[in-house]
Amino acid sequence: MSFYQEIKDNILWDFRLEDEFKGERHSGYAFVVDVCDKKPRLALYMIKDRLSKTQTLQDKQQPPEEMMVRAVEEQGANMNLDSLYNINGELRNWVENNLLNG
Repeated sequence: MSFYQEIKDNILWDFRLEDEFKGERHSGYAFVVDVCDKKPRLALYMIKDRLSKTQTLQDKQQPPEEMMVRAVEEQGANMNLDSLYNINGELRNWVENNLLNG
């Protein structure tokens, strides 16, 4: 069983970065787009009671770059701003099909 299959039940699909510190905090995992040096990368966002951290996925586990660019642009941003961004439905489907069920 892969790591992603092991954490499958703890993925917070409704997690939104902008809401992380509002209300009750839930531990688990989320997927985000991490833009650094104009390059988007899919990352795993680990959420604990008093800690959050990201880990970008390996190159062979990355979705097509254009999918990540679309997710960032849908949020009114672009590749010029280094930041973390929420995934969209297209990326969620990719994660489910390629990392969780693959």
